[in-house]
Amino acid sequence: MKVSIGYLPLKNIDADVFMHPIRVENKECIAFEPKAEEAVIGLITKYFCNGKVPEIIQKYFDEMDDGYLFSESNFDEFDLEKIESLKILIVGKDVLLHPRFENIKKFLEILSYFGGIKIEGVRLDNIFEPSDPELAEIAEIEKEVLPDEIEELDSFDGSVVYECDDPKIVKKNELLCSQQFIIANKIKSLEVYVNDELKVVKKLPELKGTFGVVLEVSKDYPFKRVKINVLTK
Repeated sequence: MKVSIGYLPLKNIDADVFMHPIRVENKECIAFEPKAEEAVIGLITKYFCNGKVPEIIQKYFDEMDDGYLFSESNFDEFDLEKIESLKILIVGKDVLLHPRFENIKKFLEILSYFGGIKIEGVRLDNIFEPSDPELAEIAEIEKEVLPDEIEELDSFDGSVVYECDDPKIVKKNELLCSQQFIIANKIKSLEVYVNDELKVVKKLPELKGTFGVVLEVSKDYPFKRVKINVLTK
């Protein structure tokens, strides 16, 4: 099974399952909260590597507050069961632009080496495969790759859009959105201001959830809180 995490499901990615805060009706999707990639990848790593790792990493897994992470990320054990045949994890730009990417990479190192999962889209350091095993200080390697504690999640209340970099998906003057987004933001016109930029509202029936999509090349994590101003007569 190929699973992508961090790619908008509207993109043409060869994956069996898309893991992303935005869902698309005609694709197999597992949704979670924005900025929860660190928690979700941490939980995936524990699921596939629990009982297979050195003692120092196992202790870290044992002390993880799974209940809190599941609750805050809106991701659960049933979602893990959906990807139990995972063989390849395709890592997208949302993960690469995540402020906690360096810690996420530590989970990916563990998932790759001890879980046997092929990681695509990010270059790993292969820290568990020293060039000279007889001279390597394995304990020091384990400490170096041991993840930090997963940070508490930011709240994404209010109006939130996803910055997509693909003009084939959304045009510069468009706000791509679901019916839920229209209702949540009380949009009753064909045009709105997103922050101070005028956008044409384009409803996409297969798009699910309460996040809009705009065209923008992100230099940081692409989910952004915005101000939606509805045009009045």
